[in-house]
Amino acid sequence: MSWTAGVVRHVLPNGLTILAQRDASAPVVAVVTHIKAGYFDEPDEWVGIAHVLEHMYFKGTPRRGPGDIARETQLVGGYINAGTIYDKTVYYTVLPSTGEGLERALDVQADALMHTALDPEEFRRELEVIIQEANRKLDSPTAVATEKLYELLYRVHRIRRWRIGTEAGLRRLTAHDVRAYYTSRYTPDRIILGIVGDIDADRAAQLGAETYGEWSRPAAPVEGSPPEPNGPRPVVQVLRGDIERPLASLGWRTVNTLHRDAPALDIAAVIVGMGRGSRLYRAVRLPGLAATTSASHYTPTEVGVFEIALESEGDRIDTAVERVSQLAAALGMAGPSEQELGRARALVATQWARRFETVDGRAAALCECEALGSYRLADELYQRSLEVTAQDIWRVAREHLSPATISGVVYLPSGGRTRLADAWPPAGRGDALELAATVPRPTVQGQSRQATHEVVEYPGGVGHCAHPGADVLIRSKPGSGLVTVLVHVPGVADRETADIAGISWLLARSAIRGAGGMSGEELAQEAELLGGGLAPSVSAETVGWAMTVRADALREAAELLRCVALEPALTRQDVTVERGLQVSDARRVRDDMFRYPLQRVLGQAFPRDAYGLPALGEPQALTALSVDQVRAWSADLSARRAVVVAVGDLERSRMLRALEPLASWPVPPDVAGADRPPPDWVAGRAAEEREKKQTALAMAFPAPRYASADRYPLTVLGALLSGLAGRLFEALREKRSLAYTVAAMPWLARRAGAVLAYVATLPQREAEARDAMLAEFLRLIAEPPSGSELERARNYAAGTVEIRQQAGRAIAGDILDAWVQGTIDELADTSRRLRAVTGDDVTRVATEVFRPELRAEYLVRGSRRP
Repeated sequence: MSWTAGVVRHVLPNGLTILAQRDASAPVVAVVTHIKAGYFDEPDEWVGIAHVLEHMYFKGTPRRGPGDIARETQLVGGYINAGTIYDKTVYYTVLPSTGEGLERALDVQADALMHTALDPEEFRRELEVIIQEANRKLDSPTAVATEKLYELLYRVHRIRRWRIGTEAGLRRLTAHDVRAYYTSRYTPDRIILGIVGDIDADRAAQLGAETYGEWSRPAAPVEGSPPEPNGPRPVVQVLRGDIERPLASLGWRTVNTLHRDAPALDIAAVIVGMGRGSRLYRAVRLPGLAATTSASHYTPTEVGVFEIALESEGDRIDTAVERVSQLAAALGMAGPSEQELGRARALVATQWARRFETVDGRAAALCECEALGSYRLADELYQRSLEVTAQDIWRVAREHLSPATISGVVYLPSGGRTRLADAWPPAGRGDALELAATVPRPTVQGQSRQATHEVVEYPGGVGHCAHPGADVLIRSKPGSGLVTVLVHVPGVADRETADIAGISWLLARSAIRGAGGMSGEELAQEAELLGGGLAPSVSAETVGWAMTVRADALREAAELLRCVALEPALTRQDVTVERGLQVSDARRVRDDMFRYPLQRVLGQAFPRDAYGLPALGEPQALTALSVDQVRAWSADLSARRAVVVAVGDLERSRMLRALEPLASWPVPPDVAGADRPPPDWVAGRAAEEREKKQTALAMAFPAPRYASADRYPLTVLGALLSGLAGRLFEALREKRSLAYTVAAMPWLARRAGAVLAYVATLPQREAEARDAMLAEFLRLIAEPPSGSELERARNYAAGTVEIRQQAGRAIAGDILDAWVQGTIDELADTSRRLRAVTGDDVTRVATEVFRPELRAEYLVRGSRRP
């Protein structure tokens, strides 16, 4: 496998590097501007300035006013965004490759890069938005814990600082400071331009040279971060705040990206924390000590952090942290088994393939490697990862992951207690840890036969094969070496009631703890050796499971999915432990200041229907769910017709043969199941108080169901209101600096729909934000979009659909939704229908939807204290 085949590289006389590569797997193109400047390049008096400049990049140039950069990009069907991190700042545009989109994207990005206006008044307004973003981050327990961990691990290096800056520090910055940073860091010698997609690579590189070749800005000396002179030390910090459940971030200082030990530490992180076959999952989550676990090895160029994160309950957090220390000790004592190593290699191979499946992911990866020395490092680093041995991992675990040098942050709810503050580092005897051996059982394979069922063709290359018990839908997507397969059952999740809310998720989660005579560990091992994992999924309409695996492993994946869906063990112990973890997850939703208000506002609107129930259920009702109820829910699921979807790098006849285990789904009873009636809509408002930096407001307005032809103007309406060029963004963020996040989007289901709106702002500006949002909704009725505004929104909505065609898993999800909603024959025509929406269509649906007296509203009101 070569990730760099066909790359064209040019270095311009001014020092700017251009990389171009053809990827014809989808009709899209990405333009990525990689700047070798980030938080590490900020002196202490400018902490956060790299992120401030990222925001100002979109605020205009002498040729373009504020918002024009996003508007012009959306006009050709694309989107533009950016991200700043320790070692880089990246701006990226993704758009359809047809027409003159590439030329427009290069012109827009080059103008913003070379001629950013940095207007002082725009800077003043945008600074308030950035402070809102910083407040939002303070309301995220996981973000706080991770950055506090970095502060403990590094006492001198700049990675220890709060990366987007504090409110006090940000307010000390001036427009002059930002211009000084811009002129000294945004210089051609620090820029790598990546162009990847359905384009001619030589022509793209030439266009880049013509666009950027005349830019001249001298390289400037920039003092980097001081090195870390201190050795590692074991330190713990205990935090307390208004959070629902405890969490911990534990870690070690490690090495830089190109260090010889980095690949082994990367693989160690996969062995420890990726997937259900990982050591963390088996030793910590499976027995119920933690609800979520993860491990990562992060190397932003010059330093490294190996982090293990977990979320638990108050009476288990100490034990979970001690178990992590034992895991580290065990890895250093004996290293991994060859079986664990094989699992990790398979997952890493799939991880790389998924990143390179999208044009922006591929372009960003090539630029990152070029910044490290050469784009060819993409192939080299990939190969080095696959060549890591068990001996390598044993060695790096002993050298870098000693329990004696672990540092940690433990974040507790207010009043929470821990013994770890007085007993650090936690005990870490590897010989005290027992992990069950995971010996995979050979998957039972039936005799493969040529599929004989008729395949009905739908537009867009989708084939449908109607089996007695299942509808099988397939589509080939060459290029990635992967295939995504999912099996879902409609008509289950939307029958939940308040007393059993969350039972669908409990079934989906419990089923992968054991099925088909295999334990959960064996299921995970089987799945992850194929390069993927068993992922449960529940939507408003369906319950199911999915996998993304190597294309040659589709049959084995189909067999595993059949076992999980039709033969789950659902032992009393498995369901009881999983129920406890789901109760914890349901409580944790309250800490998500975006997801939680939107969940609650749907509950306000649909109080007597499954659409209004929290997907994970309410903690108290969940606790009362019995094992027998879960088993009955499973029996109901297996007695219904299934939908199987496969999309990937496999010829369709081979795909059908490989899907035979799922195609032989049992024939459901011959009982016609009528759809439930549409739910009643209930207007109303509710609120709760939290000790948070921001207030989050969610609104919902009644809208048609998914199958209505109005979903097209509703989608365009969402594009008019949301995004960097939307009316809400301009009115609430650009002009008033009310919020960092503001959006409106259609939520459409089989029996009903809604338009949801969200804004997070300062508590003292709550009323202003609400009034401003309502005013914009009504203005859309009173002031219909202009011709250019409508064209932008239509192209943006259609382009978003086209850009989704890059990823097999996104295509599979779209096919599933279209089949379940009864619109499969329209799926391939979605872009054209969006581009055909008229201004009258938008005004009509806006008039029908935005009736303030019918709105539902939920408010999470933050503390007004500074």
